[in-house]
Amino acid sequence: MAQACSCSTKLAAAAIIAIVIIGGLTVYAYSHSNAALKETAQWGLKSTAGAMAAQINASEIQGIQPGDENTTKYLAIANKLRTMRSMNDDLINAYIVRVNATDKTAVFLVDDLYPVDPQGSARIGEADNSPDKMQIFAALSGPTASSEPYSDSWGSFMSAYAPIDDSASDSTGNTYAVLGLDVAASDYVKSTTQGTWILVTGAVSIIIVLGCLYVFGRGKSDEEKDTAAKKNE
Repeated sequence: MAQACSCSTKLAAAAIIAIVIIGGLTVYAYSHSNAALKETAQWGLKSTAGAMAAQINASEIQGIQPGDENTTKYLAIANKLRTMRSMNDDLINAYIVRVNATDKTAVFLVDDLYPVDPQGSARIGEADNSPDKMQIFAALSGPTASSEPYSDSWGSFMSAYAPIDDSASDSTGNTYAVLGLDVAASDYVKSTTQGTWILVTGAVSIIIVLGCLYVFGRGKSDEEKDTAAKKNE
């Protein structure tokens, strides 16, 4: 009887250890896989924003004032943004904001959703109060991206930003405005959580190990019973 209890205790301990080890390795692999996917997605967004911003000359947006949404100049740059954005199906919005690093304010200059979606687009001079504002300010020096998806009055997004130089032909190294690109947060999350197979593999491994321990334990128990029966004969 003591031997049976001892065997059961050892098997229970082995099962717990197996679950802890496999579970820990599974979580480790899953988190690192998703971290790599997020890093790749952020890098891609920043690269896209940087490439698009390099195609915009500051002269195309200089002088735009509130109320100019229907002017030829505004419609031309809005159409240019839409054309570039259309080359990447993941992007849902492209816009340009004017940033004042001194008083930490940012206001919209151009929103490529206008005039396609007047109600869903930001107007010239409208404040950009995005929770992602620190990334916008950081983009004065180079391309940046949201660290995590965020939500504002427009919806939930993952964004990237890049500086628009004050002069494409004769740069002084100063930033005139910042280009912003949005990806739907749901699409970003879906694309950066592709490690479900890792969790499934981990769960299956635990089941297999527990099954083996059960079969082994049962066989051991039967062997002990046979031995005890022979002794009693």
